[in-house]
Amino acid sequence: MRIILFTGKGGVGKSSNACATAALTSKLGQKTLLVSSDLAHNLFDIFDLSGSGERVEISETLTLLEVNILEEIKGNWDSIQQYMADFLSYLEMERMIAEELSLIPGVDTLFLLTRILREIESGVYDVIIVDCAPTAGTLRLLTFTDSSAGKFNRIIDIERRVLKLIRPIGKKFKGIKDILPDDELYATFGKIIEEIGRLGVILRNPETASIRLVLNPDKIALSESKRSYTYFSLFGFPVDGIFVNKLLPAELETGYFNHWRQMQQEQMKVLRQSFLNTTIFTIKHYNSEPIGQKRLEEMGRDIYGDLDPAQVLSQVDTVTFQKEPGEIVLSITLPGLDKASLDIGRKENDLLIKAEGFSRVLSLPDTLAGVDIASARYKNDQLHISFSKAK
Repeated sequence: MRIILFTGKGGVGKSSNACATAALTSKLGQKTLLVSSDLAHNLFDIFDLSGSGERVEISETLTLLEVNILEEIKGNWDSIQQYMADFLSYLEMERMIAEELSLIPGVDTLFLLTRILREIESGVYDVIIVDCAPTAGTLRLLTFTDSSAGKFNRIIDIERRVLKLIRPIGKKFKGIKDILPDDELYATFGKIIEEIGRLGVILRNPETASIRLVLNPDKIALSESKRSYTYFSLFGFPVDGIFVNKLLPAELETGYFNHWRQMQQEQMKVLRQSFLNTTIFTIKHYNSEPIGQKRLEEMGRDIYGDLDPAQVLSQVDTVTFQKEPGEIVLSITLPGLDKASLDIGRKENDLLIKAEGFSRVLSLPDTLAGVDIASARYKNDQLHISFSKAK
């Protein structure tokens, strides 16, 4: 199975690229699921479909899924929401307001991710393509999977054991017994954390998953894409393709659009220098919207040519370990990074890397337990951290 995630700045055409890719993999006979993780769904519109429901089977090899997030929240968050509403009511907040506040911001995105995991683990599909929310908001939650998930689960387990001792006493006091969480609450939290952790492992495997960045050839979109690429690389998510939409054709080298075309070509030069090891796909500016399955298949052919869209488009190892004489070197691909923003620290078996405003806690293998950092250097888009070999 292959999982492909399309992301990019809002309005750059990532949904059209995701739909065109799904239409082509389906045409090639691969059983394909196209999922929208954007709360503002538009897959049905792009395929020119009407009707209701969250899932539509267009053909034997193509299914669209626009997740009903309210149902996902109801099915997964009910026990937690009930507890939080009870707790806020205990603090003398009006019940209606308490129920509204019990829906934590971002919980909708969380359950979109767990729903995607269920589809992946169903084993029904050859390819799952995800049209992500703008600016990769859904993927930011996956930073939680690094080392925090396991630690958070251990904290939950400790709290659970403590409450088993306290609960018999607390039940004797009126009011307190109503705000003591029960085992179901902890089980729900634990299940969510464990699922997000599993999804993170799947999406970090370059043979299984790929992230594809979509942008327009303008300065702002390019700058954001470079930051996103650095972010994904820092957290070990493999980016195997850059998709540049809305390129003006050569026929517009004269007249009003000449200036715009020249600016696009200048940005393309910068783009090629910024993503040296990643395959770049250029998509022309169509004279009409690619709407409907047939047009999307044609767009897919324009993009990929004779390539299979489901294959790995670029081989990039984001995080590698290599043994060298007297040391072990950890290398992370971080293209276009401002070296001055780097900060590296170590706490027990965790390596903390800060770059461009992002922080990643990387769990080191047991072979490096107790081994000190000898040096760190950033060269040719690679961060190399050397560890002195244990004697």
